[in-house]
Amino acid sequence: MTKSFYFPSPFFHTVKVYSPEVGFVDLPDNPERIVCLSPAVTETLFMLGVGNRLVGVDSWSYRPKEALKIRRVGSYATLNEEVVRELSPDLVITTTGVQRSMIERLKSMGIAVYPIPVPTTIFELISAASTVGGLVGAYQEGLELSRRLLQRLNSLLKMGLPRPARVYVEIDLGGPTIPAYFSHVTSAMHLLNMINVYGNVKQAYLYGMKVEDFPIFSVEDVFRADPDVVIYEFKRKQFSREEVEGLIQTRGWDRLRAVREGRLIVLPSDTLAHHGPSFMDNMEDCLIKVRESLGLTSPSHL
Repeated sequence: MTKSFYFPSPFFHTVKVYSPEVGFVDLPDNPERIVCLSPAVTETLFMLGVGNRLVGVDSWSYRPKEALKIRRVGSYATLNEEVVRELSPDLVITTTGVQRSMIERLKSMGIAVYPIPVPTTIFELISAASTVGGLVGAYQEGLELSRRLLQRLNSLLKMGLPRPARVYVEIDLGGPTIPAYFSHVTSAMHLLNMINVYGNVKQAYLYGMKVEDFPIFSVEDVFRADPDVVIYEFKRKQFSREEVEGLIQTRGWDRLRAVREGRLIVLPSDTLAHHGPSFMDNMEDCLIKVRESLGLTSPSHL
């Protein structure tokens, strides 16, 4: 166990914490009953050593495996208000985006809610660890986790490609979802010399299906982009070779130079889409596959 250099404050039992999303939130200094609606934050709480304080999580929170034992209070986009009331949390942690309506409902229920925004860069992913640590009173642990993630990123930088490669990334989130500029995926890949071919679009993601009022992106545009590498994140953890071949045939990707030359990387679901601390491990696995597809050996220091 990490020795703490901080002492409990005798002055503050409830504190006001400012959120750009919801303003000031009154929180206990050490929340003991936490509901988390963000899989990334659930993972972070366990890595901070406070996973035992979780009384409810969303249905997508499965990292680490201990999270599977915690009561489900809804999905990423839905909320069972009766279960939340029954659990009587002193803090609910959400994310932003599709969960904005949940935030308003929780506030109307008189529940303390603090949203951790979906990171737009890899640096926001790193700093989120210290933010979450501060929210739950794990101050030293939060700062230490951010430090370890920064060290992890520095190690990845040494593995980066020796020269830029143009990369197309598509994630199946119920339809084609393509990271654009304001995404932790694009940010991390750029540092590693993997240049997102849609990294110059001022959105977090492009969508090849109907999502709110976003324009529908034509996945046929990838032929114009002509990437050096194609990275496709599948909709499930396990998939067959036949399914991959079916994808190539359906999309006509056998006409893509990258696919013809063996530079199609297929990843299991929730690899790059995940923005918790284990994203660093996922990005390393992806980078190794990209290096291999380009005929590059692993750096000697690995």
